[in-house]
Amino acid sequence: MGTSRIISDSIIGRLKALDIAKTKKDGIVLPAVNILSDATSARLDVDYAAYKAGADLVEANKAAYHIAITLAKPQRLLLKTYITSFYNSLNNAIKIGLMPEAVRAYYGLNISNRRMPLMNSDTELLAAAAKVLSGDVLRRAAGGAAIASPTIAQFTTIYNTAKPIILSISNSKTLCNAAVANLEKQIPEIKDLITHIWDEAEAYYSLGTPANRRAECRLWGVRYRSIGVLSVVTGTVKDEAAAVIAGVKVRIIGASISTLTDALGNFSLNTSLYGDLEIEATHINYEKNITDLVKEDGVAMAVAVVMVHL
Repeated sequence: MGTSRIISDSIIGRLKALDIAKTKKDGIVLPAVNILSDATSARLDVDYAAYKAGADLVEANKAAYHIAITLAKPQRLLLKTYITSFYNSLNNAIKIGLMPEAVRAYYGLNISNRRMPLMNSDTELLAAAAKVLSGDVLRRAAGGAAIASPTIAQFTTIYNTAKPIILSISNSKTLCNAAVANLEKQIPEIKDLITHIWDEAEAYYSLGTPANRRAECRLWGVRYRSIGVLSVVTGTVKDEAAAVIAGVKVRIIGASISTLTDALGNFSLNTSLYGDLEIEATHINYEKNITDLVKEDGVAMAVAVVMVHL
């Protein structure tokens, strides 16, 4: 039954490994020995600070992104409502003969039907709103009557308020993606550093029994995964508001099987892996979640997974 070291594939997991090692190193009081070489200790100080700063920036930008989404929801709905109301008024005027069907062309619409413009994305929504304003200038210049519900003045106020709030979503997402990309550039160095730390820890405790060596090395952030007796890992996936999420794909990283959560957000996975494990949860409407767990050989356990909306 083999045992191997596993460097996490997640930002949180790698940061945790560095944090444990740095806390251990910085907590050494003479005459205790720092088991890390001077070169590795220096790299740990510099790389940990840079990686933590990058991870903190990712989290800050994610928070800003979610705030932007929350703020934009009512503005998006209001703007869509005003666009719909404007075109309903326009279509009603056409229906009762106050305007010819041809006026729809000013707004880029098919003159022969009453269909609304596409508003399925923020880009389409803002484009549709801008077309109301630009099209109405042309229609009025050609002698068309003003539309009263809503008036262009009312529409302009709503548009000018909603536009920057809606655009802040994409701006926040761009900043978030840039922060993640910058952090990913550090991954080769971070993985190499973690490998050096773990190598030096295992070399220092090499004369101990395998169990004692692993116990000491875990204090320096080393993660071990072993294969043992088949057992079950169960759990429930919820969102940040504690609502259960159905249809989440759940797997233990390193295992070949996965499952989907049921209508109550529950899942069950059989595994022979034990030790320092990670459960990965993915869903199209949520950020990918990786949850740490420490599992004993052959012992069933339950895990709570919390996912954040995109």
